Amino acid sequence: MSKETFGFGQVTDVSIIRAASKGSSQAQHVIFERYKTAVLRTLIGMCHDRELARDLAQEVFIQAFRKLHQLKNPQRLGAWLKQLTVRTALSYFRSQTPPPEPLDDNIATLPSWSDQVDWLIQLRDINTLIKQLTEAERYSVWLYLGEGYSHEEIAQLTGEAAATVRKRYQRALAKLQAHITQSQEQL
Repeated sequence: MSKETFGFGQVTDVSIIRAASKGSSQAQHVIFERYKTAVLRTLIGMCHDRELARDLAQEVFIQAFRKLHQLKNPQRLGAWLKQLTVRTALSYFRSQTPPPEPLDDNIATLPSWSDQVDWLIQLRDINTLIKQLTEAERYSVWLYLGEGYSHEEIAQLTGEAAATVRKRYQRALAKLQAHITQSQEQL
């Protein structure tokens, strides 16, 4: 059985983690270099704004190094850092967006998850398409499809009901489908 050697699944030596938690800038730099790509990729997927993602990544690492002494299991550094990354982005979104509008109960049921992934992968201009979504819809789609979180896990992260998260996700996919249909009709 091989261990994941990229992204948040990388293994970091316990001595480096301990040194970083005690303020060693050299050890902190090792952790930063090892996880910066995974943190930035996750944030870009959630924010869809590189500059904002860079700012939030900086905040993630500042928080991580302040709280690193609280990490009980050093082998879980990647998972802990991923959770901190997602929570930092969600905290930012909560501070920036007005309260969500009520969700429509009449959203049509969409095809299975694998059909949705195939559908999104086949899109040529994903950047233009993603811009059609609100921040909440964008991070719901990204966390579900890009990061593999379940609707229940997203609900826990956002402090919302799982039904609200599911409906927001369905609404986002319906919005994307409508945009694609409209674009294809204009051709």
